[in-house]
Amino acid sequence: MPTGRAMRLPTGPRRDEVRMARRRRRGRRQQFEQSVSLALGGRRVAEPVPLRPAWVLGGLGVAALLGLALWVALSPRFYVTGVQVVGANHISEAAVFAASGLAHLHILWVNAEEAEARLLAQLPSVERAEVSCHLPAACTIEVVERVPILTWDIGERLLWVDAAGGAFPADHPLEGRWLIGGPLPTDERGLVDREVLLGLAELTRLGVRPGRVVYRPGRGLVLDDPAGWRVILGQGAGMERRLQVYAAVRAHLLARGIHPRFVDVRFPEAPYYSEVNEW
Repeated sequence: MPTGRAMRLPTGPRRDEVRMARRRRRGRRQQFEQSVSLALGGRRVAEPVPLRPAWVLGGLGVAALLGLALWVALSPRFYVTGVQVVGANHISEAAVFAASGLAHLHILWVNAEEAEARLLAQLPSVERAEVSCHLPAACTIEVVERVPILTWDIGERLLWVDAAGGAFPADHPLEGRWLIGGPLPTDERGLVDREVLLGLAELTRLGVRPGRVVYRPGRGLVLDDPAGWRVILGQGAGMERRLQVYAAVRAHLLARGIHPRFVDVRFPEAPYYSEVNEW
C-alpha cells in the first residue's frame, strides 16, 4: 500500500520566486475589486472632485460683487435728486439745477464738463460754472454771475444787461441804474449793441443821473426834458459835445418861449428841432 508523501516547499531562490508570484496575484485581485466598485452598468463613474477653500471664497466674492453692482445700479440713493448751489444771487437754485441736466441722473453717469457747458448755454447770466459730485449722489454747483449794469424793458418782460452786452431775464428793475424802454438792439452774436452801452456809460460819467430812457431804432437814446419835449441824443461816443450843444439850444428855446416836440442833437454840428413833427 503506497504511503503518502509530504510536499516539500522549494527552498532557497525557488522559494522566494513563489512568494513574489503570490504577491503579484494578490495585488491584481485588489485592483480589480477596487475598479469594480467604481462601475455602474458597465460605465465608469468619475470620482467626486474635492472642493478647495480658495474656490469657495472666490465664488462668494463674485456673488458679493454682483450683488453690490446691482445695489449701486438700482438703489435710489445713487440718483441725483437735488444739488447745492453756491454763488447764485439773481437766479434761483431750481433754475440752476434744471439747466444743469443732472436731475434724476445716476451718479456714475454724471459728466461734470457737460453739465457746466449746459449751464453756460442755458443761463446767459452765468459767467462761470463748476460742477463737482461724489458718492452716493451729492453734487455742488458753483456759479459766478455776470454783474448787471442796467435794466431793459422790452414791453412784455424785463432784462438785465451786463457790461459785455449779455441780456438775461429779470424780475425787477435795478435800483439807481438806467432803465431803457424799447426794442433790444443786438448784434450778430446776440449781444446788446456796444454803441448803445457806450453812450449810456458816457452819460453816467458826465454826471447825468440814471433814470428812464427810451431807445428808438434809427435815432438811439431819447431823454425827456422837464420842459416838456424829447431830446434825441443818438448813441456811441461824443455825448459830451452833444450835451453842450443841447444846453445852448435849450437856452435859446426857453428864451424865446418855443416849445418843440423834440430836439435832435445826434449831429452836434447841425442840431434841429420841430414844433410839428413827432420825430
